[in-house]
Amino acid sequence: MSNFKPQLKIVTMAVAVAISALMTGCNDNSSEHAVVKDDAYYKSLAEQMVAQMSISEKLDIVSGPGMDFTTFANNTPINLLSDASGVAGYINGVKNDKLDIPAAKLADGPAGLRINGTRDGDSGTYYATAWPIGSLLASTWNTDLVQQVGKATGEEVKEYGVDLLLAPGMNIQRNPLNGRNFEYYSEDPLVTGKIGAAMVEGVESNGVGSTIKHFFGNNSETNRNYINDIGEPRTFREIYLRGFQIAVDEAQPWAVMTSYNKVNGTYVNQRKDAVTHILRDEWGFNGLVMSDWFAGNVMGDANSAAAQMNAGNDLIEPGGQKTNLQASIDAGSLTEGQVTQNAVHILTQVQKSPSYNHYAFSNNPDLNAHAVLARQAATEGMVLLKNNAALPIANGKTLATFGVNQVNTYKGGTGSGDVHAAYTVSIAKGLANRFTVNSDLQDYYSTYFATNKVEHAGSFGGASTYSCDEATVTNNSDLSTLLTTAVQTNDTAVISIGRQAGEGADRTNAKGDYLLSDQEVDMITSVADAFHAQGKKVVVVLNVNGVIDTSAWGDKADAILLAYMGGQDTGNEVADILSGDVNPSGKLAQTFPGSYADVPSSSSRAFPGVDTNSDGTPDDVYYNEGIYVGYRYYSTFDKTVSYPFGFGLSYTTFGYSDAAVTANTLSKGAQGSVTLTATITNTGSVAGKEAAQVYVSAPEVKLKKPAIELKAFAKTSKLDAGATEKLTFNIPAKILASFDPSSNEWIVEPGTYKAYVSASSNVTDVTPVTFTVDKEIVVSHTTAGALALPEGVDAATVTTITK
Repeated sequence: MSNFKPQLKIVTMAVAVAISALMTGCNDNSSEHAVVKDDAYYKSLAEQMVAQMSISEKLDIVSGPGMDFTTFANNTPINLLSDASGVAGYINGVKNDKLDIPAAKLADGPAGLRINGTRDGDSGTYYATAWPIGSLLASTWNTDLVQQVGKATGEEVKEYGVDLLLAPGMNIQRNPLNGRNFEYYSEDPLVTGKIGAAMVEGVESNGVGSTIKHFFGNNSETNRNYINDIGEPRTFREIYLRGFQIAVDEAQPWAVMTSYNKVNGTYVNQRKDAVTHILRDEWGFNGLVMSDWFAGNVMGDANSAAAQMNAGNDLIEPGGQKTNLQASIDAGSLTEGQVTQNAVHILTQVQKSPSYNHYAFSNNPDLNAHAVLARQAATEGMVLLKNNAALPIANGKTLATFGVNQVNTYKGGTGSGDVHAAYTVSIAKGLANRFTVNSDLQDYYSTYFATNKVEHAGSFGGASTYSCDEATVTNNSDLSTLLTTAVQTNDTAVISIGRQAGEGADRTNAKGDYLLSDQEVDMITSVADAFHAQGKKVVVVLNVNGVIDTSAWGDKADAILLAYMGGQDTGNEVADILSGDVNPSGKLAQTFPGSYADVPSSSSRAFPGVDTNSDGTPDDVYYNEGIYVGYRYYSTFDKTVSYPFGFGLSYTTFGYSDAAVTANTLSKGAQGSVTLTATITNTGSVAGKEAAQVYVSAPEVKLKKPAIELKAFAKTSKLDAGATEKLTFNIPAKILASFDPSSNEWIVEPGTYKAYVSASSNVTDVTPVTFTVDKEIVVSHTTAGALALPEGVDAATVTTITK
């Protein structure tokens, strides 16, 4: 227990009050007199703590202990009671004759807890679960399941002695070439917010913290520390801030991490309008705000740290800024009062942490149970994009497996999204565990990979990864012979295609990345021609970090499974789906466009940006599409896509019926809502789940709107053949609202709204139900002038895609 005495006094007084009530025979429930340990309670104690600190100690709290920029080794934090090897950083503690505040430990990341597997002087191993990547979790459309994943992840955080998890990542998948899309959930802010809130609630149910990131606009990795996002306030509020707002509203995370990038000319962590006025004042965020590591040009500008403090960015990571902060105080550009406020924000959350409360962590979380849950979550998120009677593969059928990715299987991305797992099951191994496979082919690819692989050093402390050009079949006598034999002796061909990406770099619209390489096209063509000539099926498995082109080769495959990166059991999970042991129910949380040229941000000006200082890297990226991101663009402007947002096949079929508006309380104004119901029936012969979605087409009075916007979703339980389930969808006014920049208000415009209860964003054949809003509803007022375009920049030159 902390030696901080005011805390003891408050608890003692509360106990005395409770005893007094009992002794006097009071009929009131004694729980009314118990201490409610909410943020207000912890804030009161934090204020008392900080009041007893010197300015030097306050500066220790707001700036982490620092890090060697060349080795990324952390300096020793103040009052560290125990360490966890491999954590990303710390919050300093305080140790004096009045206060004993232990240091807190912060660890990555988005696909699971990232710690080192081995420790100096320790023969033990300390692995964490490598969970499915964020894109795969979002594709479950199952917030209850994601909350379970969060709860299990939080147990690992707690039992390994860590206090805050630097996750989840909640940036919008604006462009399919963003190298970090795999960490993020969706192109849609509602999915992002709901899935993010579920993860936060799960993690924090263990008494450890989560950190939603990167607030906001970190939608590319190229020159990420300096890139300047230029866009209109409505664009940022409706698309890029909306998911964060939902997560804060529904889950109130312990922490928010600000992003590297600038927005309209100013670093986000130096924007008081974003960090204080929007996040705290408008949304009511109670937690601490921290920087991303070395963000805000702290390496080159001594004033950067003070600018972050003044904006309300409470904690500078990895720190080492105490001298600069003291100099700013001496110069009058930073006040002690601001530092005090920031330190209170930090310590309000630190008091909840396991380190502060001296939790005796076990170093032994239930990894076996978590592996089972990870496998379930991955299979529920994998998306069956195509199935021409090829899947599931019946028991007793034999497989011919092609592609080097079956051996070089990716469990997750690189950088902070990497996890030191105890094992990774390759696709080759997973299929062999479930089916009779062609061992000669698997031996060929194992040898080919071992001979031709190229090692890439791990980025940002992650493990090394490997790449390997695909083996061609044409003019390759060994592989051609194996193919000739396989088509005679095996029932089905399974081709694996892999893509890796990670922190610090974006992808390219090139062969071998967004496009298939010539070797991959040769492999798919050769295998498909041979197997189809014998009347046999070809299945393609995509073990990828994000969207790749499917239009150029998709017709050659009988089935396409989007497996994404399923974590440590990826191979077994693929086998679960292909065999039918699990009926796929995943649906896309990002659109697969017809071609990269169809992406609204595909121009170089929009992604990765414009080089304004001729140094060879982009400096300004224009959010040219405004609010028309992803399916909002494709549906509004009638663009053909390969696979629409929300789409996913099953081994059964589902019918939608009886869609209705059952309640409309929007006449109550900002507190009102509209409720819909619909009945989902399993009309096929296999038990399965269905993710139903509600898209709303809103009237245009003052504001232009996308043709449709997702406003609610729900997933059925597992329905047996012929079974039905009635789903309920509630859409509050605040979710229905649009941002009106002319009045700085979130409003619901009057008129008739169409609501489509649909299996995907393709609502062409769906009959809508309607509801009416009689008069304009002002949901909330916002900060005037927040996030304004830079002076002299015309909105018409920024937002070039308009209705």
